[in-house]
Amino acid sequence: MISYRARRRQRVADRESGQASMVTVAMFMMLFAAIAVSFTFVVISASRQALNDSLQSSAKAAAESGVEDAKRLIVYCYNKRSGGSYTTPDAQQLCPKVIGKLSTELETMGCDKILEQVAITQSSNFKVEKEGGRGYRVKVGNNGGGDNENNEYYQCLKIATKTDNYQGMVNNLGKSIIVPLRVVNTQNQAAVIAKLEIEWHRNVTGNDGDDPAKMNGAMGTGLPPAGAWNSGNSNRPAVLRVERVGVPKKASGFSLNDLADSDTALTLRPSLKGNSSYNLGAYKPQYPPLPLGRDGIAPNNQYYDHSKKTVPIVEAACKDSGDYACKTTFDGESLVTKDKDYYLRINAIYRSTHFKITAYDKNGSKLYFDGVQPLVDVTGRSSDSFSRIQARLKPSFDKNADSTNWWPEYVIDTNGKVCKDIEVQYDKGEDRCQP
Repeated sequence: MISYRARRRQRVADRESGQASMVTVAMFMMLFAAIAVSFTFVVISASRQALNDSLQSSAKAAAESGVEDAKRLIVYCYNKRSGGSYTTPDAQQLCPKVIGKLSTELETMGCDKILEQVAITQSSNFKVEKEGGRGYRVKVGNNGGGDNENNEYYQCLKIATKTDNYQGMVNNLGKSIIVPLRVVNTQNQAAVIAKLEIEWHRNVTGNDGDDPAKMNGAMGTGLPPAGAWNSGNSNRPAVLRVERVGVPKKASGFSLNDLADSDTALTLRPSLKGNSSYNLGAYKPQYPPLPLGRDGIAPNNQYYDHSKKTVPIVEAACKDSGDYACKTTFDGESLVTKDKDYYLRINAIYRSTHFKITAYDKNGSKLYFDGVQPLVDVTGRSSDSFSRIQARLKPSFDKNADSTNWWPEYVIDTNGKVCKDIEVQYDKGEDRCQP
């Protein structure tokens, strides 16, 4: 028989065991509640981040739509311009606000100067809306009718057709870049270039740069094999070939002799001991000697003394630091003249490269490239998300031609006849040879 005292001790032990179980269950419930709260927080955060990413992508897409519309406006206005004026009343109202502005005016330019005039003159081509007291905006996305389901707009459209430099990228696959040297001063008056500065190999990692340069003792004027140029732990900048061609301003056209007479070219090999300045006009084409010891003959029958020729490959000053690794300045009275339209042709050897060109007048003041590379500044909006884009354009002013294919990249060698009849005007060209 179990005594009363023993039974009481057993009941106390059972009660203590039950209390411990309840504490354990409560702890597990608290743990599971914390896990559930954390999971809910993660889900809500991920959902919010996905929504923000979606809105940001939509806002960027809206801004890109603004860039494309800016192209349409620029081409429209240049095609409506004739002899310094515009050919239609709508263009006379709109186009002075679209073309003619300097890139240094962008930050002080009003957001609605262009879109307000677009709403007046181009309402059938653009979905411009007035957003209360917040200015004008253009609906994108579902423009075919109905509501704008994605709530996408672009606003604050600014355009500067005259930029204080030219920026681009040239690849090493044989495709050159043609830059019209058409410039104006700060008063929007046509100017003559006295000094031209070219920089290349941007020391930035990613699509906007060429990775930090590593010269690794690069010196000399030769062109070694590609494997030797890129060997070791080096990231040497591209070798740059810069050619200047002058097209005479003649109403009756020009000949091949005229082009050959104004053509100069210089190959810039990056070097730690290179010069930073050259006279590009001094590097005339050199032709191989003919038999019997005669000097080379140019197409215009001018003779060259090869004992005094200027070798068209030089060492260009480069370093491992700075925004751009390499910089060369071209100067001299023969760089440009008023009787010709000049074009710069740029090729890259060994690797692709980003570059920047800046022009100066004889007083050292910076000049502006006129209609060569318009700059567009626009802000896209999707709900309460915004995305601002600045883009440089290369417009085709001839709506009936492809302005990217008029410049020949190569020459040919033949025993028969060759037709070379090319007209270069403004920034387009025409090949008049019959097939």
